[in-house]
Amino acid sequence: MKKIDTIPAIPANPTNAEKKPEVYIQYGDKEVDIQDVLDKIKEQWTKDLENEADDLKELKVYIKPEDNAAYYVINGDITGSFGL
Repeated sequence: MKKIDTIPAIPANPTNAEKKPEVYIQYGDKEVDIQDVLDKIKEQWTKDLENEADDLKELKVYIKPEDNAAYYVINGDITGSFGL
């Protein structure tokens, strides 16, 4: 019997690597999909503010149901908001 010196690598499951969590905020009779919020911020960054997508290095998002709004800070100094 041949001795195995190394354990073969286990291939990554591509379906698990592609899965992303779905996050929703529910309040009152509303539901907000976080991915929609992120997409809107990225759209404002690239289209409205005319930046390259790769220039968005850091993003903080604050959802305030009582204001019915999402607030964000990009790269530590650019702020914005929009209604949910």
